[in-house]
Amino acid sequence: MKKFWTKYLKGTVIVRVEGEHAETFLNYCLNHNIHIWDIKRMKESELELHMFTDDALHIKKALRETGCRLRVIQKNGAPFIIRRMISRGGFIIGMMSFFVIVFLLSNMVWKIEVSGADPQTEHHLRKVVDELGIKRGKLLFRLPDPREVQYYVTEKMDEVTWVGVTLDGTTFKFKVVQKELPEEVKVSGPQNLIAKKKAFITDMFIEQGQPKVERNQLVQKGELLVSGYIGKDKNTRTVAAKGKVFGEVWYLTEVTLPLESTFETYTGNNMDKHYLSIFGKDIPIWGYGEVPYEHYQVLEEEKTFRMFKWELPISYLRRDVQESEQVVRKYTEKEAIGKAREMADEDMENQLDDESKIKSGKILHHTVDNGKVNVSMYYKVIENIVKEQPIIGGD
Repeated sequence: MKKFWTKYLKGTVIVRVEGEHAETFLNYCLNHNIHIWDIKRMKESELELHMFTDDALHIKKALRETGCRLRVIQKNGAPFIIRRMISRGGFIIGMMSFFVIVFLLSNMVWKIEVSGADPQTEHHLRKVVDELGIKRGKLLFRLPDPREVQYYVTEKMDEVTWVGVTLDGTTFKFKVVQKELPEEVKVSGPQNLIAKKKAFITDMFIEQGQPKVERNQLVQKGELLVSGYIGKDKNTRTVAAKGKVFGEVWYLTEVTLPLESTFETYTGNNMDKHYLSIFGKDIPIWGYGEVPYEHYQVLEEEKTFRMFKWELPISYLRRDVQESEQVVRKYTEKEAIGKAREMADEDMENQLDDESKIKSGKILHHTVDNGKVNVSMYYKVIENIVKEQPIIGGD
């Protein structure tokens, strides 16, 4: 195979050597490292043989000394094909234009498919992806990676739980899982309202039912707050108690924070390196030179080229070299306590619903151990403590 490609790339000719001293011509070629093969005797004074095109240009002296004549019978190999192609410029330009057009068309977005979404959600999704530049006629290698698109779309659309993004040839496919709004719970029967945790009652808003507690009263978990029994004596009947009872609830939380920590951050300096990757070999096309940073992180983005529906072993590779540095963060004991309190406040707010609010918070105690500050926080929170309890049978 290797010999075949060598002959094809260098080009070969089949020649006939005529003359009384044809054998002398052969000896000259052998003595001067001129490669010849497949030698045939055609007549008494005529030989046919194969040789490389380059060697055929250096045998004039041998022909002159031996008095032989040379006639080219056949030309084979890449040099002759290229020469014929160059002589037909219009054909070559047409072929190149055809492949360029097909290549570009094979690397464009031609279709955007959305499944699993209602018309309103689909319209919103198409607007969101349009912001990313994903539309018909856009070159694929200039668009974000499907994983980036998936993250962006999911973050932008509150009405979806998940969006799957795939690139199938020249088609972007979006598979949507919409959020299912919970159906309003209908009370199927009478119920009481009880306390779901220990609390100090601060406010009450009763829509239906008989209140069994008052403001400024301490209640225990499971204690009856609003009864579903209304009326007196024989006129007593059961209803679905409704309302909100707000109480002061107490929370204790622990936060640990190191006095000294090391982390890596970007400085903002960066350089881009662009490559054409062919069969896994990266050929630089822009951004030469050594990386001037001592510490850095490399972020890679690769776009594969296509021809029709097939992926080519050729891709565009971009390497974003980001300079980084190690930062040592140190806190004094006082600063660490303040930071730990901020973290505890944020964590507590994340745990609460929209109806709840932090009334107060204070540090119970703190310790410093093994280079870490341990802080215990005590919070008073106002929240709705109601829990529904069905009334069954003769309860």
